[in-house]
Amino acid sequence: MTKLTRNGNVFVLDISDTTDDDHRLTYERMGAIGTALTEVEATVGPAALVVTAQGKFFSNGLVPALFDEPAYSTVYQHLVARFLSSEIPSVCAINGHCYAGALLLALACDERYARSERGFLCLPETSIKVPFTSGLAALAMARIPPHVAHRAMVLSQRFDAVAAAEAGIVDGAVPEAELLPVAIARAAELASLRGQVLAANKSRRYADVVEALHRSEILNVQKEP
Repeated sequence: MTKLTRNGNVFVLDISDTTDDDHRLTYERMGAIGTALTEVEATVGPAALVVTAQGKFFSNGLVPALFDEPAYSTVYQHLVARFLSSEIPSVCAINGHCYAGALLLALACDERYARSERGFLCLPETSIKVPFTSGLAALAMARIPPHVAHRAMVLSQRFDAVAAAEAGIVDGAVPEAELLPVAIARAAELASLRGQVLAANKSRRYADVVEALHRSEILNVQKEP
């Protein structure tokens, strides 16, 4: 389901596998991501985590068929909150399309780099008639520049990597061959920040977001009259 490898002080988590092409955030995949984060947090010394995938998609987001299950939203939002407040610095290397819940998970990482040749980033919630929960809305508003948030969250604007970098949604647009090396190099620079002070400062910076993410809210598709 996922593969965790180590390169010096940097752990690389590949969330893709051969069972699906769009790497949706199933219970199993979210559990594997959480287990990998726990494994990294259990190490001693400088450390950072890079999250990436293979193929056309980084991830197509959440599984609509599970939206009616209260536990599904809870598991997802708690995972996002963990990344947002973890003592482990995290960098997301977005290798392809990154939509909805996948982009929100990437926004919970400390930095993001996207592949410049292919792939779109989008929060399509308005276009697919799914209201943001209060926690996910708070996350998006905290991590996307205010002048861009309306276009991204309300109008479901789709950004390619270059446009996303210009808008401040990602920290850089990088050619495919350089994407993972750039993300690993940046994570290596951040590894020395690992620890309780980083976790405390992240938790205080995003206290309202983390609190909102821990509220139980069902993801619900709205049917237009």
